[in-house]
Amino acid sequence: MNIDGDLAEILGIHTGDGCISVNERYSMYYLGGDINEEKEYHDKWVAPLFNKKIMFPLYKKKVRYKEHPKVGIYGFYIFNKKIVAFFNKLGVKSGRKINIGIPKEIRINLKFAKRFLRGLFDTDGNIYFDKNRSAKVRINNQPVIKIGTVSEKLANQVFVLLKKIGFHPGKKNPYKGKRDKNVVYTILIYRRKDIEKFIREIGFKNPKHYTKWLVYKKLGLCPPHTTLKERIDMLKQKDL
Repeated sequence: MNIDGDLAEILGIHTGDGCISVNERYSMYYLGGDINEEKEYHDKWVAPLFNKKIMFPLYKKKVRYKEHPKVGIYGFYIFNKKIVAFFNKLGVKSGRKINIGIPKEIRINLKFAKRFLRGLFDTDGNIYFDKNRSAKVRINNQPVIKIGTVSEKLANQVFVLLKKIGFHPGKKNPYKGKRDKNVVYTILIYRRKDIEKFIREIGFKNPKHYTKWLVYKKLGLCPPHTTLKERIDMLKQKDL
């Protein structure tokens, strides 16, 4: 199956937050995010992309999201063999993501690679701001972009792709938290020029992440533990 930029990004989104489940009774596809922080991202970006490339061509319908307040999730389930078969042809399998990787067609095409990485970092990545520990007044003005995954294969491929694109990524030592069943592999982008290059060439479509960057550009720092709503309010204020 031919992959284009839109499908590359969808695969990145799926790698972060998608799930396929298949058994004797049904074939199910799921995709979703945080009900408070990522609803806008799904409504304005993910759903139109998914409808355009998958739902309308295969299913003649739009995705129908549902809110699940008790678990804090906003997402959709599709019980359809055609949808699952479509992802299978793209190399996506059902089950755990411990050995998931990036399709070769994406890895050899940097344009597609950037779209995949955007989808992946939008869903499973993060941008945060460390304190400048060398300054007299320690404020959160040191941007870091991070991605963590239980797939060592995926982490290594992301690392290689970032270097091919011109970044200087770093790796944290793999770790296993108290509640984690699997080892987590973490890739970091921390050089200031690399952060700006990431925003310029890959970018975030998820307001959960991008508003942090906008607040940082406006104030010179981004306070930790803020909500999406709080950051939007910060950006609306003329003087702070």
